[in-house]
Amino acid sequence: LISGRTIPNIPIMLKLLGFNGDFENDKLMKLKELYGWWCNKDHRRYIVAEPLGVDANNFGGTSFSPGAILWSEQHVHLMHYPKDWDVLVSSGAMPTHVADEANDRPAYVVEARHGAMTQISLSTMIPALAARGNIIGPLAHIRMWQMHPLDSFIACAKKEWDEWSKTLQEMGFDREPPPYPYTEEIVKGYIAQEYAYYAEQEELLSKRG
Repeated sequence: LISGRTIPNIPIMLKLLGFNGDFENDKLMKLKELYGWWCNKDHRRYIVAEPLGVDANNFGGTSFSPGAILWSEQHVHLMHYPKDWDVLVSSGAMPTHVADEANDRPAYVVEARHGAMTQISLSTMIPALAARGNIIGPLAHIRMWQMHPLDSFIACAKKEWDEWSKTLQEMGFDREPPPYPYTEEIVKGYIAQEYAYYAEQEELLSKRG
């Protein structure tokens, strides 16, 4: 991009962009320690950057918008109901984070696990936020089916499979490529198994409660 150097014979290029936080944001918020998403345990001062990485213990989601909705509602709730903030502070359950200048990491930029633990603490300690999470939680699932119905999703996956099969043959692969292995019926069977599993888990949880 800068030198003009060209690299021949590159069939695939992945452009992966991360980000470095700006210490000016810490300075603006007078942030010494992030408590969940709040500055110095002050429920009126709130700052969120999308957490870095993925928490391998919780693959609940990787898209930004469902989290953004929850973050906004959490802050609004605590502005309207500050007594709930006292419960959070007294519990000491929220994760904290301070700046790490050696690794160019401001206090407001956290790992995915910090975000997951913050969400768990908020949902556990504040019933109203837990109730909102139950409403917003299915959002990604609903939008996925609306934007990508199963038939079109399978068709796109098969098309990509066939394109790669053709590419491999053009590169000298001399065997007949296998057909795309999944049909709508197979995938619907997997989905039915998933629904049945979660129904069993919900039943077990209700019995424990």
